[in-house]
Amino acid sequence: MLAISDGPQKARPGDLVAGRFLVWSDGTTSPPTAHSIWLDTRPDHPVPPLEQIPASVLNYLKLFALGQHMPRPYAYLIPEQTGLTAAVLLLDMAPISVRIAQTVQGDSGQAPQGQVEAALLPSLSQAWVQGTALQQLNWLRQLAQLWPQLATERVASTLLRVDELRVDGALLRLTTLTPDAAHPPLAELAAGWQSLVKTAQPSVRPYLGWLVKSLKDGQLSAAKDLLAELEGAIQTLGRELLVAVDWAADTDQGPTRDRNEDACYPEKEARQQRLSGRTASPNPPPLLLVCDGIGGHEQGNVASQTAIKLLQQELEPLTQQPHLSPSAIAERLRQALILANDAISARNNDEQRSARARMGTTVVVALVHFPYVSIAHIGDSRAYRISPHTCYQITVDDDVASREAQLGYALYSEAVQLPSGGALIQALGISNSDLLYPTVQHLLLDDKAVLLLCSDGLSDYDRVEALAPHLVGPLNQQPGSLGPAVSALIQQANRLNGHDNVTVGLMRFIPQPGAAVTLNPGPLRQTQAEPNDLEPDASHPTTRPTTHVVAPAGRTAASPALRRSRVAWGAFLGGMAVVLAVLGAVGLFFGRRPAVPVALRPLQRPWPLAALAGQPLPEMALAATLEVPLGSYWQSQQASSPDPNLPEIGDGRLRLRPQPVPSVQPTTAGSAPALVATGSVLRVVSRQTTADNVDWVRVQVCSIPSGVSLDQQPQETTQPTAPAPPLDLSQQLLAPGDEGWVEVRHLYRTAAFLELVTPAQSGRCQP
Repeated sequence: MLAISDGPQKARPGDLVAGRFLVWSDGTTSPPTAHSIWLDTRPDHPVPPLEQIPASVLNYLKLFALGQHMPRPYAYLIPEQTGLTAAVLLLDMAPISVRIAQTVQGDSGQAPQGQVEAALLPSLSQAWVQGTALQQLNWLRQLAQLWPQLATERVASTLLRVDELRVDGALLRLTTLTPDAAHPPLAELAAGWQSLVKTAQPSVRPYLGWLVKSLKDGQLSAAKDLLAELEGAIQTLGRELLVAVDWAADTDQGPTRDRNEDACYPEKEARQQRLSGRTASPNPPPLLLVCDGIGGHEQGNVASQTAIKLLQQELEPLTQQPHLSPSAIAERLRQALILANDAISARNNDEQRSARARMGTTVVVALVHFPYVSIAHIGDSRAYRISPHTCYQITVDDDVASREAQLGYALYSEAVQLPSGGALIQALGISNSDLLYPTVQHLLLDDKAVLLLCSDGLSDYDRVEALAPHLVGPLNQQPGSLGPAVSALIQQANRLNGHDNVTVGLMRFIPQPGAAVTLNPGPLRQTQAEPNDLEPDASHPTTRPTTHVVAPAGRTAASPALRRSRVAWGAFLGGMAVVLAVLGAVGLFFGRRPAVPVALRPLQRPWPLAALAGQPLPEMALAATLEVPLGSYWQSQQASSPDPNLPEIGDGRLRLRPQPVPSVQPTTAGSAPALVATGSVLRVVSRQTTADNVDWVRVQVCSIPSGVSLDQQPQETTQPTAPAPPLDLSQQLLAPGDEGWVEVRHLYRTAAFLELVTPAQSGRCQP
């Protein structure tokens, strides 16, 4: 653990402080640090209690939920306890790398013996040059994500000290918290990032140069906008990422239980795939599920198995919707967990179970969805990230001890010793979904690491931290199946703990050679930036560069643009649409992929966003941007600008034709457009371009809004400027399952793209 002193201290390596804490190093390493590394030689004994939590410790406790990035207060030692001249704060889960060096015993002939070496992880500035382009973007993404939370606790200055930020692969870790002297604006990040831009990978250097300038100039004044920019850039580069993923899981009853209430997916069968960001993940996707059933007259196994089945069904189809944003994936994970909670709660209610008789289950999920692996969690089943020299618990238990710590009432190491410290405060099936608060986080796949998911049958008494360096850490360097490691962990859990069922899942990520992205020297580049030219063109001060997207084969170029906004044209223009229009102006074809992968670069826009806001899209832009992905979902809505001259949207409502025909062709029998109820959900099933070069899509009605009658008559409407043509009053609304054709431009005017689709909305449509 890391020792932070309030002042100068005299402890030296080898000293035993307070009768139990061994000073491992005193910060005199190269390069020197202001912190020292200590070891608790008696972790099975309670730490010295605190009568009052110091203010410097409260900052760490209030950010306790950020376990992926934050160290955790372990003990606060005052001079009377240590004999030192200043108080010492000991931080657990600190950014420390531990290496077991193999040394041979002299002439005794004994087997090699491990010697443990510990040191702080490299700082962000030290690791930056060796990082891949994706990792560099992801480190900055994590800083943008942390900014609002640290600013709330007035410790945002922590993120300005680049040398104090530590790096473990693609994961960013904080060393200590620095209180704010004043409330720093987001623009202050630019000062620390400027030096990083100069040594960034060439493929992202111009983009990061624009990003830093935008921060300085105040164009990016909100952390959410900065985060959105970086996430969009990561999604773009992630298309070139290749990763080998293998995963395995198993569950065991344990030596003392008469039944197994744990469950997992997959069980026993080890799987492996080589995944690419260019295509959707194969079916079944890389998915790990671990559940630990609880309570309910020994019916915990029913709850855990119900959760596994429902989550598997809900999450596997996500692979057919590639390149969803992290927020969209998080929402789908939460929806899936709520669905499982409702199913278990409904059974509890049907069987009139209450209080302790209600069955429930914990759950931890790992789902690969390029370019991240997303981890969701409820209860005290855990996820750990294990690299060759580190092991971090990246989920925070939903128990009383964690709640006490986060509220600032006690250190976690103290609260966990309470009789009720391990009691759960939430689990699937126990309470209403309105009271369910899952946590979701995303780890970049461009990172050689192993995820370990487990129930408390393994994690109790810190067994994971003790076993991981020997049984899991080496998996980062060694080929072969994960099955033997899963079995070994279960065996050790039964031997060292043995009081509960035990379930273990492992998922390993190995980025493949050749996944790096290089600059495309071809005509796609709008502005030629030299390697040292980090600033956008000053002649276009109002333009806003963005990431450049070219669709791989088999995928349209509209999906990343739609990811920015699906509802209003103004927001759509604020995203990728104008950039794609620029590309259309220079004669690019979106179904064609360049021979050299495309990198990120600032692009100049020919139309200022302010001038375009609320105005019709130029015809050139319209032609370049109106692409509709096959399989995408849309929800019909009243057009904001009805056109009485267009039969399909004369009154602003969507209509479908039996055949793709030009809108200028007179309506004839058998080709009259059929009305779609406003609010209906549609799925694109095919595309066609007619001889007159008009783009059409065939859509299927998936569902209609509740309360809508299929025989309701559409009403005649008028516009202030011109009356709408009379409607065919014999016409009926299209029913779920019906299909028809609509021009792409009409679909854009009368429907909104849906990034998230619930099972009820998808209705009759099956991917």
